[in-house]
Amino acid sequence: MSETLQKRTLTERLAEANSTLLLASSFTEGTEERCAEMLHPGMANESNVLWVSYTKSPDQQLRRWQAHSSDRPANMGMVSIDDSTRSVAAESGGASDLMGPNKPVETVSSPNDLTGLGIRITEFLTDWEENDNRTVVCFDSLTALLQYVELETAYEFLHILTGRMAAVDAFAHFHMDPEAHDEQTIESITTLMDATVALEDGEEKIRSRKP
Repeated sequence: MSETLQKRTLTERLAEANSTLLLASSFTEGTEERCAEMLHPGMANESNVLWVSYTKSPDQQLRRWQAHSSDRPANMGMVSIDDSTRSVAAESGGASDLMGPNKPVETVSSPNDLTGLGIRITEFLTDWEENDNRTVVCFDSLTALLQYVELETAYEFLHILTGRMAAVDAFAHFHMDPEAHDEQTIESITTLMDATVALEDGEEKIRSRKP
């Protein structure tokens, strides 16, 4: 690896990507840090931040953010899937205070309702389209999604979703545990993404379709 490439941050190396696949389990060293970095916490006041979560409550997602930034994004939203995630509206104090009095949490009651999920995500993207902030999205996770729908269904959904992200120049990263899927599944999802970041022993390996 060249010295110049080593000095570039992860976000700089992914600057031309609208969609990135983050291949790492939640227990892999560096996963939390890479997730936070791709949400651009250092530019919070210029960002619209959206979490789409199958695996963590809204409050847990906010705590992940607060571990790296005390600043509130210009706009923020959450799409929470199933009753495994608690509503921020029911929380008091702690990380949920970051969202302020208007807690923009949308829920999708069934984890295999991709139509409803797509509508909720699109609503946030549409609401933010007219402002000058960069929209960043964390989708956590594709491994959880694939527990409820077939690969072909997920592929079609993600093909549409990544197209919408590109249309509004959003930057989205999608979590996926490589140990939970066969190589064919991973490669199928990879074809939809502008870039892939694989974490191994705390080090990142990046593949990108864009320079």
